[in-house]
Amino acid sequence: MSSPRFSSQYDRGAYFQSVVKGKWNAAVNPKQYRSDEARLKRINELEPTYQALSDQEIRDLVTSWKAQVKSGEAEIYDFVEEGFALLREATRRALGMFHYDSQILSGLALVRGGVAEMATGEGKTLAVSLPCFIFCLAGKGVHAVTVNSYLAERDYEFSKPIFDFLGITIAFLPEGGSTEEKREAYAQEITYGVGYEFGFDYMRDQLAIMRHPSSGPGEELRLAILRREKPEPDTCQRGLAYAIIDEVDSVLIDEAGSPLLISEASQSGFSDEPFRVAMEQIEELIEDEHYSLDMQKRKVELTSAGRKAIFRENGRIPWNSLRRPWETYILNALRAKYLFLADEQYVVEDDKVMIVDEFTGRRFEDRSWREGQHQAVEAKEGVEIRPESDSAASITRQRFYALYDTICGLTGTGAESAGEFWRFFKMPVTGIPLHRPSQRNVLDERVFIDHESMDGAIIAAIKDSIKRGQPTLVGTRTIRDSERLSRQLKEHKVEHLVLTAKQDAEEEEIVHSMGECGKVLIATNMAGRGTHIGLSDEAKDAGGLHVIQVERNDSARIDRQLIGRGARQGQPGSAQSFVSADDYMLTTYAPEVQDQLRRTKADDKGELPGRLTAVFDRVQAEVEKSRYEMRVRMAEHDLWQEDTKESLST
Repeated sequence: MSSPRFSSQYDRGAYFQSVVKGKWNAAVNPKQYRSDEARLKRINELEPTYQALSDQEIRDLVTSWKAQVKSGEAEIYDFVEEGFALLREATRRALGMFHYDSQILSGLALVRGGVAEMATGEGKTLAVSLPCFIFCLAGKGVHAVTVNSYLAERDYEFSKPIFDFLGITIAFLPEGGSTEEKREAYAQEITYGVGYEFGFDYMRDQLAIMRHPSSGPGEELRLAILRREKPEPDTCQRGLAYAIIDEVDSVLIDEAGSPLLISEASQSGFSDEPFRVAMEQIEELIEDEHYSLDMQKRKVELTSAGRKAIFRENGRIPWNSLRRPWETYILNALRAKYLFLADEQYVVEDDKVMIVDEFTGRRFEDRSWREGQHQAVEAKEGVEIRPESDSAASITRQRFYALYDTICGLTGTGAESAGEFWRFFKMPVTGIPLHRPSQRNVLDERVFIDHESMDGAIIAAIKDSIKRGQPTLVGTRTIRDSERLSRQLKEHKVEHLVLTAKQDAEEEEIVHSMGECGKVLIATNMAGRGTHIGLSDEAKDAGGLHVIQVERNDSARIDRQLIGRGARQGQPGSAQSFVSADDYMLTTYAPEVQDQLRRTKADDKGELPGRLTAVFDRVQAEVEKSRYEMRVRMAEHDLWQEDTKESLST
């Protein structure tokens, strides 16, 4: 499957490239460009004009604009200011709501193909309706992309009355639906859905096209004589024109290393024996003598002594059942033992290993690791080893979204990745001012000698929040961390709720219950992200939501996303981070720093001097740099693959 080159993929489409300082690019906009502030002023000035129109007159205007774009008399960007003002009025009539100025500014950043850094809770769903409307005037289909099905359906249901009022068709893309159901959803002017589902549908369509029998001239003549139309492949999408991506940093950056993959049942026979034998044999191997383990790079390698050892007893190797070299089975077994951990990378439920998204804490029931790795983990867990699947098609998220004529996106944390957005996607990041000033109180980070000391301080902090009447959200890195803290809270008889990948189905109900005084919720990483926590008046008076972060994440941006769950829309709130020398980031990426911290003198409660937070800043920055370089290499590899395909086809 081909994709445009990263360096030129956005040369298509007027208005798509823009300057970073809030102005339209004069080279692609023949009209006199204005700053976003000037455009906002104009949109506000148009308010009485559209208030004076009847419902039918507003709908007639939309029909007229579509006709002008279709005939070539105008382009969609000619209607940005008028369109924003019209949609604002339609939203008032359909929902009784009105776009804030900050949402208008966000819409301007999006409609020119950029990233709007819009703080959590500032109303992204309403902001997205603005570019959806402008883009749909082209008649090519608009894809409103979210990170999970619940949010996609929620945003669809919220936005539908607005577009119904305007006579614009809108649909929700069903996961796992039939081709006909999906074709119907894509036929609408605006389609809301999950990001990976758009990608999977694209790959399914490409497979259908490749496998569709092509007819030669003789067959075409026969069909013409019989007056029959040439059969078309069974596809559902009608092209990739516009995509508006919520949590765009998560989709294009955090998930860069996880390609979308379609697997099909293997045609060859399958035996689970190699995986079980390999898992038994690695118990006889000795680290450093037979293999080396690099936790930071998530890499295992056999030594020369190790290679000799695994072939020493040839009678134990099930040669007739192997699909790949025996060494690969051994390496997969070692990775399963040391690098794939239960309640971190996966959970086991109903005798099945299910992958957990490391960035959101969500589980994926229908995904599996490739090249026998999933089966190695199943052998480790002693559950049924399911047959392997062969890869039928794959594509990275970057390459997939590069296929769209125009993409744009929103996130609460885009500034840290502004350079990366521009380098790979030519997307400028625009900071959107808050609708109301922030009242968030961020307390100093606390550093501890080990997890035991840190946990004790966290439990004490939670109890203090309960006494004040504040609801408390505790964000953890893994399910294992959540369950560890939950056990301790139970020992202290502290009532609380837990939200992990294991409770994915109850997420909305759990999160919505969090706004009352004294409530405590432990959530893995960003579980519940995008779900609103409504605070009671009593909780606001007590200081609002208190967010406790347990350990640093690999990216400071993800830390900021967690902190941003509190003090939304000008509400009161507070946050504090707790770290320790036992943290995963140090264990994996900086064991020498970890040893230094453990030798540092702590107080009688195990707390280290606060100045040591700088150590965590430095390690985190190094990890972020390493992750960035990995994404650069991946992008370069994509380009190399594309160049190779082009050279072979010419």
